[in-house]
Amino acid sequence: MQKQLSLQEIKDTELNILLEFKKICDANDLTFYLCGGSLLGAVRHKGFIPWDDDIDICMTRPEYDRLAYLAREQKLDKPDWLEIVCYENGTSRFPFIKVLDKRTRVLNEYFKEKDYDSLWIDLLPVDGIPDSEEETKLLYKKMFRYRKLVQMKYVRPFKAKSLAKAVTKPFLYLFAHIINTDRYNMKLVSAARANAYETSNLVGIVTEGLYGVKEAIPKKAYEKSIDVEFEGHTFKATSYWNEYLTNLFGDYMTLPPEDKRKTHSMQAYKIK
Repeated sequence: MQKQLSLQEIKDTELNILLEFKKICDANDLTFYLCGGSLLGAVRHKGFIPWDDDIDICMTRPEYDRLAYLAREQKLDKPDWLEIVCYENGTSRFPFIKVLDKRTRVLNEYFKEKDYDSLWIDLLPVDGIPDSEEETKLLYKKMFRYRKLVQMKYVRPFKAKSLAKAVTKPFLYLFAHIINTDRYNMKLVSAARANAYETSNLVGIVTEGLYGVKEAIPKKAYEKSIDVEFEGHTFKATSYWNEYLTNLFGDYMTLPPEDKRKTHSMQAYKIK
């Protein structure tokens, strides 16, 4: 038996995942930051962006790898309902960690996600970025291409938001299975790791870096943290938060027009 969750119940569930994950990180001397829209929500709303429905956090690649190892070797003390999956462990197609609440199910209208169709938070690795802006642009262009190639294999071929996509998606889906686009995840992760975090001057989210060169942060500034409030709880963020949010969102304290306030519009259910 399943109960559909409201937007507020989805947010409450995701916040609970985040709080449980924080306990795991504290117990294992791991540090994560709020990032992207979640950091914007913390700064502007002291919590979720009102119309948003997800949580994004990040962690340096060395710590991310240690967490992935601990999850793979089942060395984490965690509740049974919480699961940590990622491409590196062969438990997810995503080249970043998803922290799931297995007591929930999510219906994704446009993608088939199989075993990880649960409410989640995303943990994105922070990698080194080239000093050259031109090289960085090429890196993010490569990331975008690889992500699209992988996604083609998991689309629902006859579900689309427009007629043009409805016509092309079945052919892309068939093409993806013929050439086995899964292997592009390996290329994506390899390219993201090419600039070692430890020896880079600039760092940022690369595998899922949707803002390209705007993701770049001086490592020394990134590693200095501040505390921010999110839904009545305290979490860490980079001391570079103002420059980072300005790079990503421009005048980030000004609310966007109502027609730009978009959620994932997900259908989520509590499993009884």
